[in-house]
Amino acid sequence: MISYQNISLNFEGRQIFSNLSFEVVKGQKAALKGRSGSGKTSLLSMAMGFLKPDSGKIVIDGKEINGLNIKILRKQMCWLPQSIAGFNSESVSAMLQHPFSFHYNKREQPGEYEIRNSLITLGLDKDLLNQSLDKVSGGEKQRLGIIICKMLKRKIILLDEPTSALDKESLNLVVEYIMKVPELTVLSASHDEEWLKYCNNIIEL
Repeated sequence: MISYQNISLNFEGRQIFSNLSFEVVKGQKAALKGRSGSGKTSLLSMAMGFLKPDSGKIVIDGKEINGLNIKILRKQMCWLPQSIAGFNSESVSAMLQHPFSFHYNKREQPGEYEIRNSLITLGLDKDLLNQSLDKVSGGEKQRLGIIICKMLKRKIILLDEPTSALDKESLNLVVEYIMKVPELTVLSASHDEEWLKYCNNIIEL
């Protein structure tokens, strides 16, 4: 499903990777584990085509990422960065609906029941929908981002430090929500030992 082949990357004169190879097969819940600065976020960015390695290639679902196919391949993936920016003046409801305003996503437009049920499943109050995002905590934002990823119904979810603001109870709800979905392929960047317990493929950097 996702194959990194002989990846090398230098940043500001420092070698981050040299001939790094690993694979995440369909349905796996994989995690990139390493210290800060080890390149975890860079590897996720490469899968989305936001960053190019100095050498090597990345293959998604049998297709090598290039400038001609990256837009098509992105439609199979959802990427959740560490922080959600650009929505602080918007309501939570508007933020949840925003991705579905794009043409390709309109067919996945969630109904009110799906949205409210997702909030409840992840321990969020339905009244949160009317609040502006700048009034929402970091842990709530992380769970809202995960809800969007799930509702987009993509084959692959890329998560950058998805539990950094979650307590153990919230983490367990997120695990039930996405990590126990057999057909979903998840690649995360994390140093959270509790999260790593639920990953069946640990890539140490």
